[in-house]
Amino acid sequence: MIETHVDRARTAVEREREVLSEEGSAYEAFRRRVESLSAAEIGRGAGVGGTTHGGVATRTAHGDASGGACEQVREAFAETVRPYSVDDVGEEPLLETIREELGDGIALALAPTTETAFTPQTKGAILTATRERWRGIDATIDALDSEAESLRAVGETVDEITDWLAAADEMPLSSLGFDELRERHDRLAEFRDRCERLLDDRQELLLTTTGRNHSADVAHRSLVRYLYSSLPVVYPVLSTVTRLYDVLEECQRAVRDHLTRRV
Repeated sequence: MIETHVDRARTAVEREREVLSEEGSAYEAFRRRVESLSAAEIGRGAGVGGTTHGGVATRTAHGDASGGACEQVREAFAETVRPYSVDDVGEEPLLETIREELGDGIALALAPTTETAFTPQTKGAILTATRERWRGIDATIDALDSEAESLRAVGETVDEITDWLAAADEMPLSSLGFDELRERHDRLAEFRDRCERLLDDRQELLLTTTGRNHSADVAHRSLVRYLYSSLPVVYPVLSTVTRLYDVLEECQRAVRDHLTRRV
């Protein structure tokens, strides 16, 4: 069986889904470790000389006894989430990874140079950012599942048609009778119709968005462009099915020529 762009796309989806599932589990482990830490009340608001950054309280005048908790949060992040976030960025500083994953406010609150108060508000802000990131991963996994189902359906049809073409190619058109030629012409027309439906369904899927809240929605077209950036074509399904449609049209034209000469 000939490997197509669709087959390579299916491999890419399976690999990405596995990575995201592991990353989602890592975020869940990070959330549990943050939840287990005790938060200290430091008084009303952010405290004397305090400021807030994205809902996170910091102290700018005096150190905070709960600073050790922030160190534990950094350690928890480094041991759970970070391995899945820096696979392709080399020696990225830990706080830069935290900023990319959880936002500027969280990174500032957790920086050793920031005299941070690990208050209930700080803890809550970290957990909220973590849940948002997890929801984004969950929405992407849902989109990957939709993509995998689309690829499965396309792959089955492509395999069926290419297998039929390979078998039909073994019998020269000159050896077929008029009725056999007409039957082959009709079968090719049916296959072309199926390819057109696949292309229509694919275009509809590319226009969809997956997610349960606006901040975590995943545009399917953007996902596809990311998933297949390393493949020879950006849209492997459209490329494969369009090429197959053209082959069917060429075959049908050849059969029609033979039919015309037999009339």
